[in-house]
Amino acid sequence: MFYDFIDVRSVVAIYTPLFVICVSLWISCKAKWNVLFRDIGVPLGLFFSLISTIGMVENITAAHASAIGPATAIMLLTIIYGCVASAFGHFSTFKQSQLSSQHGQQTSSWKAITLILVPFVGLIVWAMDGSAGGAAGIDIFINPVASSVFGSCVIAAVLLSDSNHRVEVLCQASLLSAMISLVLGLVVLYGSFLGEGLNEGMYEGLSIAMNGLSYGLFSYICIYIVSYKFGTTEKINAPLMNWHWMEVTGFLIFMFFAPETLRESLLH
Repeated sequence: MFYDFIDVRSVVAIYTPLFVICVSLWISCKAKWNVLFRDIGVPLGLFFSLISTIGMVENITAAHASAIGPATAIMLLTIIYGCVASAFGHFSTFKQSQLSSQHGQQTSSWKAITLILVPFVGLIVWAMDGSAGGAAGIDIFINPVASSVFGSCVIAAVLLSDSNHRVEVLCQASLLSAMISLVLGLVVLYGSFLGEGLNEGMYEGLSIAMNGLSYGLFSYICIYIVSYKFGTTEKINAPLMNWHWMEVTGFLIFMFFAPETLRESLLH
């Protein structure tokens, strides 16, 4: 039974970048490990869960319907791994007489930031290439609608804000783009729903929603890491942002992957 809660690829995907981030930022600017765990565990878990699920969804057919359940279970496990890391970090911030934070933090160097982001991008490519058993291909992670929404939100955030609030505004723009893509994906999915099984429009709706959410999460994670270069991490309010990311992802799971209830199963 306990083997049901273990997925090696998910463990590697979550805890490898988390370890690299903690070590690099501690050496560079004495960043506290518990704050990093608290702030970045949830986004990493959500992001890599989406990577694996996009690969599954893009290659699923009616003949492979039985694979949706196990694939969704792995998606949820990846989220749990990230949430566990955030929980450990959060609880440990209460150990001292004063809550741990990065207030008055030292600033990191671009070298340390680069040493984090380059392996992180490489890990993402590895996860994308291995999604759905390597049959998916990286091109399925490119969606014009989701990309346009993300780009528009980022450009609007830059043009309508000043440099003093650039970091938090870009984080909020990343979240907004994910929310808009999710709703647009639902519009496309339900607009093509005819009650006759899967069709191309439904696949496109899923692609818009899930890729849009993954773009926003990737952007948010990178902005959070770069904020250590400028000493503006506190402005992000990462714990609150994590709640919002959980809410958006939970809405996606509910709308696209909600299982049949026990009552419905018994009736059928």
